[in-house]
Amino acid sequence: MKLVIWLLGIVLTTTTLVATPAIAQSNGAGVNQESASLGRNLQDGEILLRGSKGKYIGYTIVRGNIQTLWSVLTDYDNFEKYMPNVVESQLLESDGNQKVFEQVQNFQILFFSRRTKVKTMVTEAYPKLIKFKVLEGEVKSLEGSWKIEQLAPDKFLVIHQVTVEPDSKLGVNSSLFYSIYEDAIEKTLRAISKE
Repeated sequence: MKLVIWLLGIVLTTTTLVATPAIAQSNGAGVNQESASLGRNLQDGEILLRGSKGKYIGYTIVRGNIQTLWSVLTDYDNFEKYMPNVVESQLLESDGNQKVFEQVQNFQILFFSRRTKVKTMVTEAYPKLIKFKVLEGEVKSLEGSWKIEQLAPDKFLVIHQVTVEPDSKLGVNSSLFYSIYEDAIEKTLRAISKE
């Protein structure tokens, strides 16, 4: 039962927005060079995920305009309409480019169901970057970012970087934790791309 509850918490935390450079160094050139190369090779809606052991970077191509893409990533009051497992999402605080929102998620694994909440702080830098950090949730730490690179007038590369560390108090094998987390990142990227 403890493992099932832990798994639900992991899936929950994955669907939130969070930010810190993880795999590639975000000192500018390294991420931009790799992103441009990947952007030319990815097809619309395709997902590429790199990294391991809590440090990940995911990529997807999105067609449309920057205003729509930005509104999908920052529509904190409506994540339940397109994010996996989210049943409620609400903006709690807004102070300029910094926001705090809370999500309620419902998870069904085998015969168990669980509702859980997560609170996330974001810092927005329109139209290229959203940094995020979980304030309350079932992990020791979770930080990341959403970066947007324009490749053509209607084509964008979305880069999702995240660093996550499991809570050792849960007593769960870290390899299992990371495997579940990687799957959740891919599902979140697909949901963003589709929306």
